[in-house]
Amino acid sequence: MKGRPLAWSLFALVVLAASLAPLPEAGGRPGSTDRLVRLLGPVSGLAANVQWVRADLAFRGGRIELFHSRARTALTLAPDSAEGWKFLARQQAYALGSPEREPDGERRLSWVRAGLTTALEGERRAARPAELAWLAGFILTKCATVDPELPWPGGPAGLWEEAAGHFERAAGLEPDPELADTARKLALSARRAAQAAR
Repeated sequence: MKGRPLAWSLFALVVLAASLAPLPEAGGRPGSTDRLVRLLGPVSGLAANVQWVRADLAFRGGRIELFHSRARTALTLAPDSAEGWKFLARQQAYALGSPEREPDGERRLSWVRAGLTTALEGERRAARPAELAWLAGFILTKCATVDPELPWPGGPAGLWEEAAGHFERAAGLEPDPELADTARKLALSARRAAQAAR
């Protein structure tokens, strides 16, 4: 019973820290999030999970700016989490950049590019970078097949060609030899699709 109050206190601290942990704005106080991560130490991952729940609630409520703010805070708290980077990139490219949600091609393109930028940033920071390279390839593959009117430079052929580059990079980053081989095969298939789309 003695451990319960301590556990509840720790949980309350994590929830409080997560709810008070906005990312510093451009020109804001440098290092304030670094201090927060150092303060939370081993529970920063738990605080990030709380932020992800809050980010998802904001997304479901249509509060996209708040969603992004909370997602970025979660990524600051746990930058090595490939799952976090993938979630944000998928929401940007697949949900916000979908033809069903966004009829304007230029706006869809900006969301797809935002998802790719997030995936590439995650690739540099996450513990499992190959997963983010795979995702970047899949984002472009989906666009080439589902949204051929997307105003991507080079059209569908350009999408397939760039997807192939992401799959090749995934092959180089992938520690599992079988998955690396699969990534190389996907790259080859994407290059063939690019040729066919020309």
